[in-house]
Order: sequence, then C-alpha cells, then structure tokens
Amino acid sequence: MVNNSIFQDEKTLDDVITIYTDGASSGNPGPSGIGVFLKFKEHEKELSESIGYATNNIAELTAIKRALLELKRYDLPVRIYTDSSYALGILTKQWKITKNQEIVLEIRELIKKFKNIKFIKTKGHAGIDGNEKADALATKAIKRVS
Repeated sequence: MVNNSIFQDEKTLDDVITIYTDGASSGNPGPSGIGVFLKFKEHEKELSESIGYATNNIAELTAIKRALLELKRYDLPVRIYTDSSYALGILTKQWKITKNQEIVLEIRELIKKFKNIKFIKTKGHAGIDGNEKADALATKAIKRVS
C-alpha cells in the first residue's frame, strides 16, 4: 500500500495527477531502464521499461517523457517528482542544451500541452515512497536486459 503522505499536493489541489519518475543505468552509459509511478485519486499505475544502452541522464529524461505520454488529460494539475537535478534544470530552468537535444525538445513540447504542470525535486534514496518505487521499477527494468 502507498503512503498517501507523499502526495503533498493532494491536500491543496483537487484532482491532481502525481508522478514519480526515475531513470537508471548500469554503467554510464550502459543497460538502462525507466521507472514511473503515477497516482490519480485511488488509481495507481507503474511503468518499468528497458530502454537499451543509454546514459543515466537519458534514462531520467526518458522516464519523464514516458510519464507525460501516458497522460490523457491536459487540463488536470500534474506534479512530477524527480531526483534528477539535471532533468529538472534542463526542463525548468532553461539550462543550455548541449547534449540530448532531441529528447529535451520533445519533452518541452509535451509540457506545453498541460494547463498546470510543475516539476518538483525530491531527494533520491531517502525513503520517499513514490521515489523508492520509481527507483525499484527502473532497476528492475535494467535486470531484464543485463
């Protein structure tokens, strides 16, 4: 069972979609996977997918892209929690794109579809349920191809 205390925005917003994403790479680059944990009201969904041979940054970005592609409603508030400073900076702080340009630009276009979307930095490996679940899903995906 999921600890609902991790979904802080649910206390202040109605109908918020909460997403935790993580990317993992065994080696950098190496076999990589993504983990996505989505929650909307009482509904939960988990995604664990291998993305082949990639860097950790590509895995982090791919997890976010995959999460956004999963959503069917653009009018609801969306909160994406990531432990990747790189992904957060490149997507929300307009850091200069020197690598991974294609996926960054794709995600930025996807973001524009949403009426109310926020990215929130979460601490990795700190016992936060949603982040731990996303990490486990990403790690599981790597093991399927290693």
